[in-house]
Amino acid sequence: MLKKPFKAFHSAIESEMVASIGEYVLVPQGPVVSPVLSEAVALWIQKVTKRCMDMVFAFIFLLSALPLFLLIGIAIKLTSPGPIFFRQPRVGYKGKVFKIWKFRTMYVDQSAEEEHKAYVESLIQNEEGLPGEVLAEKFVEYLDKRVTKVGRFLRMSSLDELPQLLNVLWGDMSLVGPRPHPPYEVQAYKKWYARRLQVKPGLTGWSKLNLRLTPLNYEESILYDLWYVDNWNILLDLRILIMTIPFILSMKHAT
Repeated sequence: MLKKPFKAFHSAIESEMVASIGEYVLVPQGPVVSPVLSEAVALWIQKVTKRCMDMVFAFIFLLSALPLFLLIGIAIKLTSPGPIFFRQPRVGYKGKVFKIWKFRTMYVDQSAEEEHKAYVESLIQNEEGLPGEVLAEKFVEYLDKRVTKVGRFLRMSSLDELPQLLNVLWGDMSLVGPRPHPPYEVQAYKKWYARRLQVKPGLTGWSKLNLRLTPLNYEESILYDLWYVDNWNILLDLRILIMTIPFILSMKHAT
């Protein structure tokens, strides 16, 4: 729950001359809200608005997508053994760990997480100084072995992320924000990356829209996230949501 900011006021003081004795006295002119408090109240209002927007839109989208949930679930079950949904720990706001929900897009394989962990560490550290294109090819090669045919379509259309609307309703995520990373990826962060955890993770975000493809430069994706953290406001969120519609329809953003 968002906490209501502490109400505090201070008195503006104005010097007023007392003509009879020629001295100055301090006369309080009544309570006014301090500039600092005004900013705090405005920020609180924006956060409340963002949370309300998240809940309303997520609820509407979920209801509208129920038939789609059923069709996707059937397609997953008919094409590969395993559960319909994929749940995995992710790191959210201020380091809180939660379980993210997605439609399963990969074959069930116990070694998949370890392989992804190794890939992520190589992407972040990049000690060999490999160009982005080579790193992207490694990622595509990794996916080719894991992703099902239905899963590939779900990833290209972002439909695999529809169940994350539940995470939005539960308050773990927002509609807009940086993408949530697994704990092992956060552990591999450089120190300055951690500032991206100062806001809730989102279904879509500034980094996702600007990079379009799997990040060729990991630090570049982090810089986009930090720009969002520093410049966040409701109008920016609305802009990102509107930009996301043609972005998803283009189906050029995922492998």
